[in-house]
Amino acid sequence: MQPGFFYFPHRKDSPTSMKWFVCLRALLGPDPAREKGERGENQVAARLAEKGWFRVKGLCLRNLYLPAGENATTEVDMIYLTRKGIYVIESKNYTGRIYGDEDRPQWTAAVYAGRGWLGRVKTEKHSLYNPIWQNAGHMRALSRLVGPEVPLWSVIVFSGRCRLADVRWDRDDTAVCRVEELPRVLRKLGRGKPLSWREVEDLYRRLEPYTQVSWFQKQAHIRQVKEKERARRGR
Repeated sequence: MQPGFFYFPHRKDSPTSMKWFVCLRALLGPDPAREKGERGENQVAARLAEKGWFRVKGLCLRNLYLPAGENATTEVDMIYLTRKGIYVIESKNYTGRIYGDEDRPQWTAAVYAGRGWLGRVKTEKHSLYNPIWQNAGHMRALSRLVGPEVPLWSVIVFSGRCRLADVRWDRDDTAVCRVEELPRVLRKLGRGKPLSWREVEDLYRRLEPYTQVSWFQKQAHIRQVKEKERARRGR
């Protein structure tokens, strides 16, 4: 049975012994926020797929669902496995000016919203959870799987029509950039080549199963994320 479909057995006298029903997700329609996020991830993944674009040879895995405590998972947008270590990539697709600080829980996207009666520029402000903190959780989950001897590097990549107006961080293992800046960031972030290519391939084989989860597991993760978001807003 394909993920996302529900099967109901019928009585023996039914004209058919089984019937497939439409996926609940299709009935509810697409999720605009998730589709927007996927478009941003696709931009980054397309760059990773371009041979020689980074000058950093590696293997890419997308949408990993890693264990994060009892009955919980954390979804990693993308990882890029290289001899320098693993780049843990958090993709953000936003419009407007981005403001944020490593130590603040909420960042801001300020979007142009036309002009007022006196000609003054109006902006709409949208908050987003600190992506550095978000990716730090991904890195902790990944580190538990691969061990402390594998270097991990956090990369927050913004795509879409946005500009990093004022974004600050001090961590040496972290970078925040636009997708166009990613080649420079990957070349600069990380030192040496502590891993052999055989070790890189072994890590890929170990982590690939975490990309192969069922539709039901994905829905459980989405519910978990929404519950956490409601809890943060309720503080």
